[in-house]
Amino acid sequence: MSSIQAPGFPVADIFDVLDNHQAEALLPCGGLALISALAPERVNGPTRSKTLGSLLSIELAVGDQARRRILLQALPAEKTKELERRTSRQISELQNAELLEADVRKTVEGFFGKANDPRQAEAGTDHVRIEAERGLFPHQKRVASELERYLFREDGRVMLHMPTGVGKTRTAMSVVATFLRAQTGVVLWLAATRELLEQAVDEFSMTWKAVGDRAVECLRLWGDHRPDVSKVSDGLVVAGLAKLRSFGNRREDLWSLGDRTTMVVFDEAHQAVAPTYRDLIDTIVTRNPKTPLLGLTATPGRTWNEPELDERVSELFHGNKVTLEGESGNAIKDLTAEGYLASVSFRLLNVEPGLTLSDSDLRDLGRDLDIPVSVADRLGDDEKRNLRILEAIMDLTARHDRVLVFAPSASNATLLASVCRGMGLTASAITATTEANERDRIVRRFKRAGGPTQVLLNFGVLTTGFDAPGASGSLIARPTKSLVLYSQMVGRTIRGPRAGGTASSEVVTVVDTSLPGFGDVAEAFVNWEDVWSE
Repeated sequence: MSSIQAPGFPVADIFDVLDNHQAEALLPCGGLALISALAPERVNGPTRSKTLGSLLSIELAVGDQARRRILLQALPAEKTKELERRTSRQISELQNAELLEADVRKTVEGFFGKANDPRQAEAGTDHVRIEAERGLFPHQKRVASELERYLFREDGRVMLHMPTGVGKTRTAMSVVATFLRAQTGVVLWLAATRELLEQAVDEFSMTWKAVGDRAVECLRLWGDHRPDVSKVSDGLVVAGLAKLRSFGNRREDLWSLGDRTTMVVFDEAHQAVAPTYRDLIDTIVTRNPKTPLLGLTATPGRTWNEPELDERVSELFHGNKVTLEGESGNAIKDLTAEGYLASVSFRLLNVEPGLTLSDSDLRDLGRDLDIPVSVADRLGDDEKRNLRILEAIMDLTARHDRVLVFAPSASNATLLASVCRGMGLTASAITATTEANERDRIVRRFKRAGGPTQVLLNFGVLTTGFDAPGASGSLIARPTKSLVLYSQMVGRTIRGPRAGGTASSEVVTVVDTSLPGFGDVAEAFVNWEDVWSE
């Protein structure tokens, strides 16, 4: 068999028959995600096959059995026969072999275009450009460097404050990887929602595969996941707050975990001052007082009208905060100008609800930290309000392929989705009761490029940890007094083109004129700066 024959099948043609899931499995880990983030038009347009073909490592694809199976299954019948003739092997043998003999492997590689002729080999070119598989953007590098200055000293505590959409999790995970490379131990990553927890696992997997120096463990500790935490001594434990609280009821187990924990990361860290969660942190950290603590947030406070709680957040992290500082003094404006955030058009939709607030409602509104559930439920049943919202949704779909809607209640999300479908739109609703498999299916469809215009309505689920860069329109119909929650909702659709999103975004905020609310994410981002000032 000769390995010097001309390629039998151009590798780029493989991607004409592979969907994105298959392509991602075939390509080097993180390759598709990286090119999608930096240049989404290259993988979603007419250059998709050529682009993905250039990302493919033929050696990796042929050398790995799972990837080789995907590669060979994509061959048309006549090319399958040609490869069988060249290798003198049945296609089933090539697919199922754990390892290929050296000469067979070289022939298969040559079939897909890799030159194996030793006479063509050079000692090495004088100039090679090597791209970083998981490189950080310049603003992320600056922030990561500052974080490490705090965390690599005794009792290091610091809050990372970055607006949603500019890579807060990715930046933090780069710091985690640096920490793990420097020492063996367990990093405990805490978050409240399933979306945030899955995002952490995915980000760690991609980051560590690119920059890790050894095999480590990554454990899911939330929901139905019940790993044996007692056996992990090196790696990342991603824990849901509710699960860890249950886990912490057995104090000995929590102490044991604390003995092995060398760093704690608290996502959406404004929640960390809640008594239950503060107790968990104190229990773990007191086992080793030198354990560094990193908090992540898009808004460094917890409330709007109770600054003493904001001060507790600051005190927990010893008053240390790392944030993005631009030339203009406004990080959001600078990141927008640089293309990391979309240029956002904010529009208010003033609505006078048909409901009448009772004296009890007014007292609750004044006392509670957010809009009472009873009031939000009644808003969701208000026909006049729903008609205005549906009109606004239809208006957004005229300009945006993906529209995300935050409803005031679970029943309202379901109602509006059904009406949208009745009006000919592709629409789905996600609430806390939506089964995990169904939620994943809906989210995957919404994120998938191309196809019909889609509307995704939700209540209480997709405010954090949800990333759909292609979504450029959102409607916030959930009233709130919380700048934290408002910022989280706005942040779902403001990723810019340099971060894989869209150049512009449109956010419509429903303002119930008889209720308090907010309309600008920039105000949310700079709020509480006095709490963190030196």
